[in-house]
Amino acid sequence: MENYYTAQEVADRLKVKRQTVYTWIREGRLQADKIGRTRRISETQLQNFMAEQGGLKQ
Repeated sequence: MENYYTAQEVADRLKVKRQTVYTWIREGRLQADKIGRTRRISETQLQNFMAEQGGLKQ
């Protein structure tokens, strides 16, 4: 089963603010799944985003 992350977990991992992650989702730059009332980012979605951004450091 694939791991899913909250926006805060992704923000911590990429060393950005949580709001930046939500902006990326809203702009369509970072794909996220809606699970219940929240957005979750899968490991695959995060890896794809990082590759598209030129290999952001984890």
